[in-house]
Parts: sequence; structure tokens; C-alpha cells
Amino acid sequence: MKEVYLCGLSMLTPLGADARAVKAAIDSGMSSYQECDVLGADEPSIKFSPVPDGALKIRLPNSLPGLSVPQIRLLQIASFALADIATQLPAQHLPLFLAGPEPYYQQIGVNQKFIQNLVIASGVNIDHANSRYIATGRSGVIEAIATAFKYFQSTGAHYALVGGIDSFYDIRTIGILEERKRLLGSNSVDGFVPGEGAGFLLLASPFAPESIRQNSSLKLHQPVLVREPGHLLESAPYTAEALSTACKNAISGAVSRVGVLYSSENGEMHYTKELSIATIRNQHNLLPTRQIYRPAECFGDLGAAFGAVAIGLASVDIKKSGGATTLICASSDGGPRGAICVSAI
Repeated sequence: MKEVYLCGLSMLTPLGADARAVKAAIDSGMSSYQECDVLGADEPSIKFSPVPDGALKIRLPNSLPGLSVPQIRLLQIASFALADIATQLPAQHLPLFLAGPEPYYQQIGVNQKFIQNLVIASGVNIDHANSRYIATGRSGVIEAIATAFKYFQSTGAHYALVGGIDSFYDIRTIGILEERKRLLGSNSVDGFVPGEGAGFLLLASPFAPESIRQNSSLKLHQPVLVREPGHLLESAPYTAEALSTACKNAISGAVSRVGVLYSSENGEMHYTKELSIATIRNQHNLLPTRQIYRPAECFGDLGAAFGAVAIGLASVDIKKSGGATTLICASSDGGPRGAICVSAI
């Protein structure tokens, strides 16, 4: 199987929830950075990029035992975006391949209770037996799409739901990143602005009726995942080669040279170097007029939500540009590097 089809999408970012409006905001250079008291009123504020307050007002179950305050905020963000795509979904139960935060500490992220409450809050029918959770951060949605490819191939199913959710609005995560001097601020110029968001994609397989495939908005080509041994959470030598390899192999599955690139690069030199090497080594597969977008410059690091949001933004690009192939690449702190090409139908 070489490609699947994008039939529906939703997103929630610090710049809003409509793909066209978010893309327009990025093109205009708008920024959602704020000074936030994530660490508490008695601690210095940090640069942060939060989702709009209105998105956090979505109704959740009255009782949420076993969920921490950061998990409840993540549940609000995820429920908003999942409920937003609900009207685009077919009636049957769908498997959910969900990417979530990297585990900076043991209790972070998503568990079974979280998923149960997400389903209740959003009203979406989920096939729990075939669903999977992927806790790998920025590259997670690309890995989730790869999981969807395998699911389609093995079952012949018509649809699957892919999502990415994340929030750095967590005192323990921020404390760990601050201690490692990874946040942009007075103590570090080699750092990033943390953000939060969610995105969901309804994918159709080649086995779906032709009418569905022809009415889809994008083709998603075979994703590629490569592991970087010298990542930020290990002491192994850092070669910065894995992303370049992932991009090369992803581009080889597309039918034309790449005109647009979306990168999860967040301002840290570690990832700036990696993206530079990847673009130089794959220069022959990139159009001379290619555009490179680093959305974190406008709405901060979305973590695991990046891939789904980037694909949503790419759908706007492709409709406007007449079909330029778009490459989306992402690097997680824990080593996974992912790349996927998307193109017009």
C-alpha cells in the first residue's frame, strides 16, 4: 500500500481551530506567545503559547478520578478537537491511533481512564480493540499514520482515525525543561517556547469506495520512521543523520519534487542543525522555490499535535498552490524521526 486519503480533519492550536485561519495567521507572522505563570504565582513567568480560553470550556464528565490537573487540561484540549471532527466521521466504530506527550516523568500523558473520558466528552464511537496509543511526542502522528497503513493492509478496512494531542502546561514538565535550560528566556537563548494543541485526521484506505477517495482532500504517502541514537535523552554521539534519511525515503515515495516543507523544528540548535542537514542532503528533491515553514515560530512547540496540525495546514497550501507536494518532518526528544509526503488527489 503506497497511499491513503485524508477525508476529514480538525485542529486546535494557540492561533485558533480553523485550518485556513491558522494558515493565514502564520503567513502574516502572527504570534501567540504570552508570559504565563505556569510555575505558580510566586515563580517567574515563562514564555508560553496557550490555546484560546474558550476551548477549555468544553463540557467534561462531572467526576474525573485518577486524572491529574495537567491530564484534565490535556483532556479538554483533546475533547474540543475530537468533538469538532465528530460530524465528519462515518457511523461505524473507528480505531483511534493516538499520539501523545513524551514521558518526561512517569505519570504524564494518557491512560485508559483518559481515553474513556475522551470518548464520553467527544461523543465519538471508538473501536477500542484495534486502537493504539503512541507516546513519542512530535513524531508520534507520523508513527500513528504508519500504524494506520498497517491496519488497512491487514484488515481491508475503509477508515481509521489518527490524532495527536499534547500540552506543555504542566509544572513538572516545565520544571524539568527549565532545569535543563531548554526553554527560551533570560537564562537561555538556545531554547523553545512550549505550546499545546490537538489535531485529528480521518483517513480512508484504497479499499474505500472510489467516490470517497476522489472527494478526499489529500493523498498521504507511505510514512517513514528512523531512530536517531544521539538524541537529547541519551549520551550517545549525535550524528543528526536520522531525519535526513527519513526525509529521503519519504520523498522517494512521492511522485514529484517537494515544493513545501513543514518542520517541527522549535528553535533549539539541536533541531536547527538537524533540519539544515536534512534539507542540504535532499536538495535535489526539493524545488528551488520551496518554502520551509516552522510553525513553532508562531504558536510554539505543539509536541505530539504537530503532525496532524501540519497536515491540516498542508491541505490549505495544496488547495492554494495547485498541488505542490509537501514534506512534513518531525523529531522527538527520545530519538524517533519521522517524515511523510502529502500531495493533491
